[in-house]
Amino acid sequence: MINQYSKHRTNRIPVAVLMCALVVMSSAFFPAPGQAEETFHLSMGYTGSAYQETTSNDIKAAVSVLIRKIAWKHFGKSEARYYDNTSEMAADLKSGKVQVLCGPPEEFLELRNRAPVDPILITSSSSGHETELLLLVRKDSGIRSLSALKNKSIVMPHRNPMNSMFHVWIETLLMRNGSGSIATFFSSVKEARTASRGIMPVFFRQADACVVTRHIFNLTSEMNPQIGRELVPIARMSKLSQGIISIDRRLPEEIKDKIRQAFLTLPESPDGKQLLMLFQVSRMVPFRPEYLDATEALFTEHQLLKTRVTRRQRMQ
Repeated sequence: MINQYSKHRTNRIPVAVLMCALVVMSSAFFPAPGQAEETFHLSMGYTGSAYQETTSNDIKAAVSVLIRKIAWKHFGKSEARYYDNTSEMAADLKSGKVQVLCGPPEEFLELRNRAPVDPILITSSSSGHETELLLLVRKDSGIRSLSALKNKSIVMPHRNPMNSMFHVWIETLLMRNGSGSIATFFSSVKEARTASRGIMPVFFRQADACVVTRHIFNLTSEMNPQIGRELVPIARMSKLSQGIISIDRRLPEEIKDKIRQAFLTLPESPDGKQLLMLFQVSRMVPFRPEYLDATEALFTEHQLLKTRVTRRQRMQ
């Protein structure tokens, strides 16, 4: 049963970065065969940090295959750059080596302070462009609050240095209550290779709680309604943003418009539909500042609380 559900790959922001990496090499950005080749060659930067449902090697392999089969074969030179950290991405954008950056909102919040980037689009799943995080427990466990999880076990997605949304949320909840860190509060913290795999240990009573997105929980419950009946959320965080596509604000307006329209019109082409369906992104929607409000508020509160905790520890 575990394998059955773990193969159903879903995720919030995850899908966004690989989609961006694949889409940037598609025909939307380049002239059709037979037309004059454009002088502007787009270079896009991405990381594997947004993915909870695959590995960075999977991402790099997929991008490499697409470049060979589509971009190089039909449209000449183009480039997708894989990065291990946002510092390198910011440096390359400032120097002009990349023009488009794709990633989760936490990466964008860091990048905008280091490089001249503007958000233009946000990804949307079948559940919409917002993400809701859930802290799940078994209904029959008797656990009804975060404090009741003291000295109990939790399953969380594997933490990448740049992909910390799940951990930031739980740490914020703990610091609000003065409950210490994740490592000291829980008896054990198990890491799931993918976000969806965190549900099954709780379902099978191998762990007391897990953190997932509402989208993953709903889809997993559709596959096995018993999961939806037996697991319940005891905390939630809503209105978080999904993957963000940002561009070098120094680009000419016509290039910016071309990039924006290329993403927005993906559902109108057979190849675009196939990519969207394959990576479970429904569409891209124009970015609006309010889409980032809840995410910014979460990370701001987390940083303030962390600073207070550090000061208090130094005074002791």
